[in-house]
Order: sequence, then structure tokens, then C-alpha cells
Amino acid sequence: MGFLDKLFRKKNTPESAWDEVASSRDNINMNDPYLREQYVISCLEQMKDASDEMDRINEEYATVNSYLADLEEIEKLPPDEKEDLDKIARNIHDLRKDHEKYAKTPSLMTDKEYEKMEAIASEAQEGIDKLTKEEDYKAKVKSDLARIDTERTAYEMRRREVTRDLENSRGIAMIAMVAAAVLIVILLLLQVLLKLDVAIGYYITVGITAIAVTWVYIKYTDYVREKKRIESTSNSLILLENKVKIRYVNNKNLLDYLYTKYQVSSAAELKDLHAKYLKERENRRAFAKNEAAYETETAKLLRRLRNMNIKDPDVWVYQSDAIYDHRELVEVRHNLIGRRQKLRKQLEYNQEIASEARDEVKDVIKRYPQAADSLMETVNKFGQR
Repeated sequence: MGFLDKLFRKKNTPESAWDEVASSRDNINMNDPYLREQYVISCLEQMKDASDEMDRINEEYATVNSYLADLEEIEKLPPDEKEDLDKIARNIHDLRKDHEKYAKTPSLMTDKEYEKMEAIASEAQEGIDKLTKEEDYKAKVKSDLARIDTERTAYEMRRREVTRDLENSRGIAMIAMVAAAVLIVILLLLQVLLKLDVAIGYYITVGITAIAVTWVYIKYTDYVREKKRIESTSNSLILLENKVKIRYVNNKNLLDYLYTKYQVSSAAELKDLHAKYLKERENRRAFAKNEAAYETETAKLLRRLRNMNIKDPDVWVYQSDAIYDHRELVEVRHNLIGRRQKLRKQLEYNQEIASEARDEVKDVIKRYPQAADSLMETVNKFGQR
């Protein structure tokens, strides 16, 4: 390693060195009255902190010892009492497992949806049936309206065709009459001017005209009759459509009311919510039953443990497995012994800290007799805090 590396090398302090807290005045100018007093105060504070920590540790130590004593009491139970206690503990274990299963099961609906369905639970099925019936009726009425509208359109088209045919018939009749008149005039001119015999022409003209007029009259009469029938049917369809429309509006208003009443948009939605509600109600009732049984078994366990003079019965509710499972019990004991050892180590450490700090204060007062009164006054003031 080079010279510069040695000179500027970063010095790492191991974490283990931080545990070695001790009073040291090697680098403090103890001839300075202020620094000397501050050093003594620092030692007193160490003693105070160590004392507080030892109080906490002793309290926790007593608790751990109490747990161990309770464990031994449970182990010493007579077989019949132990068997009864084991049964209660197993019940608690099983109920807790069921509780965890229920807790992990996702809810099928929100609390708001559940409360809404609970309010209408008694009439939900009736509502589903009524909505289904009315929705089916709505579909049927819409189908009828569509059919009527299609028929009306067809009749309207046929009416326009018949009206055009009537006009054409009148036109044909007029053409036939005019043609007949022209032929007669021509025949008359031929008879007068040329002295021709046109009697047969008259007969033919009159015959053809009669046939044409008769045919036109028959067609015209048929068209008039058909137009009346179409108009009559169209009027009936209009009346029927108005009647069906009234039913449609009433049905629509009823559905709107039912949708508002049940706060849904369809019978399918209400049916789905009702099915979810029934399943959710079953789950919630099972959960509530589990909770009640858990509380009953817990109360029974606590009562038995108190009768056995167990000092901390509540702890065993949360580690009930250790009551009937020897492996769990061994693990609990091992954990408690480990905790007690760590507490003992902490206690010894703080005792050492307090002892060293106390010795330091005594030594400072001994080494600087000229400041003994002042330092004792500082000690007394600190003790009165």
C-alpha cells in the first residue's frame, strides 16, 4: 500500500465497537471545572438511563418467568383435565383456521349493495318475476307495434297504387269517349259528304266503345271497392296501433317504476344481485356463527386457565396450539428461555454501565477534593430530578 493510501485511508469502525459504551475521561481536560462537572453529569445520566432500562428489563423478565411458570402448570395437569383443555384448544385452532378462510374469501358485493338487497330481500323474488313478466310483455308489444307499422306501410303503398289506378281508369274512359266521338264525326262526314253507307262503322264504334267503357267501369268499381277496403283496414290498424301504444306506454311506465324501486336496470341485474346476496348472506352468517363459537371457546379456555391459577391466561388464547401440540409447547418454551437469556444479558450490561459510571463519579470526587462539595451538590441536584 502506498504512502498516500496509508495517509488518507478511511478508518471503518466496526459496529461491535458501538456496544462498548463506557465512561472514559482520557481525552477530557478534568482540570477545567466546567468540563469536569459535565463529565460527572454525563456519568449520572448514564446511571439514570441504565436504572430505567433495568426497571423495564426486570418487568419484562418477570413476565417471561410468569409465562414459563404458567407453561409448567399446564404440563403438570392431571390427564383428564389436560384432555379437556386440549379439546378446547383444538376447537379454538379449528375456529381460527375457519376465520382465516372466511377472511380471505372475497366479498361478492359491497356493504352498500348488501344493505340494499337486505332491505328488499322479502320481495326480491317477486320483483324478479314481475320484472321478467313485464320485460317479456314489452318485447311482445314492441313486436306487435313493429308488425302493425309494417302492415300500415304496406296498405299505404297499396292505397297509393289504387288511387293511381283510379285516375288511370278515368283517363282511359275519357280517351275512349273522345275516340268514339271522333270516329262518329268521321263516319258522319263520310256519310254526308261522300254518301257512303257507314252503318256498320257506327255499330262497330258503338260496340267497341261500349265494351271499353264497360271494362273501365268494372275496373273502376273494383278499385273504388278496394280503396274503401284499404282505408277501412288502415283505420282499424291505426286504432289498433293506438291501443297497443297505450299498452306500451303503461308497460314502460311500470318498468321505470320497478327499476327505480329495486334500483336496477333489468330483471337480469336484480336476479344476479339476489343470487349474490343469498350467497353473501350465507357466508356472513357462517362467519358470524364462527365468531360466536370462537368467543365461546375462548371464554371457556380463559375460565379453565383462571381456575388453574394461570397468571396470564390471555396469552394462551393466541398460542393455544402449544396446549395440545407438544412440539409447539417445546418451541414456546425454547423461545421464552431465549428471551430470558437475552434479558439477563441486557440486565448485566446495564448493571455494568451503572457500576462503572458510579465508580467514575466517586473517583472524580476523590481525585479532585477541592471540587468535592461542588460535585456533590451536582449529584444531589441530579438525584432530585
